Amino acid sequence: MERKNEQALEALLKRSGVENITTEDISLLAESLVSTSPKSTRSLAFLNLSKLSQAQTSSGSNVKLVNSVQSYLDSVFSTSNDNVDCYIPFVSLLTALFALSPQLAIPLLTARIPAEGSAGGEQGPDVLDVLLEASELPSLLQPALAELLAQVASSKQGREIAQRADAWLRGAIDYDQKGDLGVLCAVALSKMSPADSSDAIEQPADTKTIEEIGLAKKMMEHVQSSPSSSPTLLPTLEGLSILSTKGHVKHLLATSPAFLSSLLALSPVPDTRPSSLPVTPQASVDIDEKIFEPVETSLCYGLTTILVNITLRKPVLSAEDEQIAKLRAMAVSGKKGATVEGSPFDADEAVEERVTATIKAGVVPALRGLVRAESLLVREGLGRLCLNLVVEKSHRPVFVRDGGFKVLSMVVRDLLAPSTTNESKGPDASTIDYLPAVQALAKLIITTPPHLLFPPPHDTTALNALTPVYNLLAHPSSSLLQTFEALMALTNLATINPDIADRIVGATVSPPVHDTMWRGSGREDTIRVMTRVEELLLDSNTLVRRAATELVCNLIASPNGRSYFAGDAGSNDISARVRSRLNILLVLSSIDDTPTRLAAGGALAMLTEDPMACRSLLSVTDETHSRSVWTRLLGLLEPEVPQLDEDGEEMPVISSAQPNADLIHRAVIVVYNLVDYAASLDKDGVVKGKGYLEEAQKAGVEEKLVEVVKANMSRREILEPAVEALKILKRRPA
Repeated sequence: MERKNEQALEALLKRSGVENITTEDISLLAESLVSTSPKSTRSLAFLNLSKLSQAQTSSGSNVKLVNSVQSYLDSVFSTSNDNVDCYIPFVSLLTALFALSPQLAIPLLTARIPAEGSAGGEQGPDVLDVLLEASELPSLLQPALAELLAQVASSKQGREIAQRADAWLRGAIDYDQKGDLGVLCAVALSKMSPADSSDAIEQPADTKTIEEIGLAKKMMEHVQSSPSSSPTLLPTLEGLSILSTKGHVKHLLATSPAFLSSLLALSPVPDTRPSSLPVTPQASVDIDEKIFEPVETSLCYGLTTILVNITLRKPVLSAEDEQIAKLRAMAVSGKKGATVEGSPFDADEAVEERVTATIKAGVVPALRGLVRAESLLVREGLGRLCLNLVVEKSHRPVFVRDGGFKVLSMVVRDLLAPSTTNESKGPDASTIDYLPAVQALAKLIITTPPHLLFPPPHDTTALNALTPVYNLLAHPSSSLLQTFEALMALTNLATINPDIADRIVGATVSPPVHDTMWRGSGREDTIRVMTRVEELLLDSNTLVRRAATELVCNLIASPNGRSYFAGDAGSNDISARVRSRLNILLVLSSIDDTPTRLAAGGALAMLTEDPMACRSLLSVTDETHSRSVWTRLLGLLEPEVPQLDEDGEEMPVISSAQPNADLIHRAVIVVYNLVDYAASLDKDGVVKGKGYLEEAQKAGVEEKLVEVVKANMSRREILEPAVEALKILKRRPA
């Protein structure tokens, strides 16, 4: 009989459209969807119903499917029946239809049934009323109806209808404390309470909180006691994923080691069997075939969502968002100056406790199972989960050690893959946010040595991280923190190998094909990475500006980086862009931030080893007629950055602090390189060389170098270039 039903379902699947669908076909689908049917039969029936509902939705005016289901409904409810089990196939059909198309299913659940014995077609109760009345006494219909109500409550319109069954659901929970009926009712009630991640308006012990904790405990017990094959497990995870947006429920879940262990045990981690021999011939390697079996996407999505909610941190609001939140609080409270009070469960300490608990429970090894799900939504959730786990530096070594970085690399790869690859993994790849996953990758690159992070040869495998970090840097939706961390990650990658630095200098970044947010931002589809870095050199945020300058300093150590900022060695013309870049570095060498000054000074010290850069720097002074290059460089020799008064004149700095030795070292190297270049021009008969030296002497370079020599007699790296520069200046007085 089962094989006959499967053959009929296969034949139905091959038929096109919904034009030829009959009431008998609907009856076949309903009978095949009941929980007692084999899993293969139910899957085939669900596939048929999915195809029919899609055809119905796309056709718009075609109502053949609805009419056929309505005819089946009429045949089921036409006469009263003492055997309530006859309603189970229809309830199973309606449950599946709600999962596929609520707009088609809601009219069927609320359809009126003709009153019994009425000759004039007088309308009686609707379908939901009949089902609730038929489920008053214990029967197999009760869990089927509870599952239907859990599915109905998944949509906003459905929740309004499910509210009518509130009393029945609460009564069923009290009646069935530990069975499937009770947990399905708990799932339905959890969905009827709209998810709200903000607990600011809730009291710790109010009625709603107590009820939600009770529902969560019931579902937690079910997860701990039920096998992974239980048909009620997926609805239970769905209910927990909704309640886990509440702070008090997050705390409850994270403080139960037994529940966390049971939850993580559901992850389909492949069972790898290590060989007992040191070397095993390839032909005799024992490979578990389960590794290649498909995993249940719904299970992985539910697990991932719960874990993301447990480990989620309160978002950092911008100044504008904070002001909006204050205004909203004032509007709600009616009090001027009202503040937004956060939940104690959202405090950093509380979140850190939950993250630590999940890591101790084994969340990182469990990622290897969750990543097997072929779904972009699961991948997106895993990216957020990885970010939550690596925010604290102390967790990153454990994350890498337990294989988290390998999983994260797979997630980033798939999220950034072309849409042609992603079409088979999700309905709408354009809505996927890959920035959290890439940010997690950037955090690991910042603090973890490359040889521990990337497999050997790490200077080659590290190249795979470049494109994701480029996207994080250039994406229009990247936050200030994400931009900063992208710069830091590129800085560390550039130190691995000069070839990597060369790649960064010449790199361009294009958005993934499915990224509509980028394309709708008004930016060009292709952006040069260095153009974005140059923009960030002038950013108003000190940390971002500093990170961009440090990245430039590291890139200049490569051949491409040097030519980008110094100009092409074979060209006689000095590009306006090169002058602009050098001028920016000069400005950054004299701002009020020592790390930025050090990075800018180091970049100039390396650049001025190239005569082309020296020529460009001196030409900047000629054209702008502002503070000369010599004056700016002397600023590196001061203990503090000179402040300007209202008239733009420098104010004397009164300080007992000594000049920064590293800044002095950079300054004397740059001064020596420029003086030596100017002297070479004069030696070749170019009058301009003498003019450059005269400007240096007018700026007081000679006197300042004498002070440096006297104060740094023991520092050879400073003393030698300073003395050499003085010798050149002495030979060519003004």
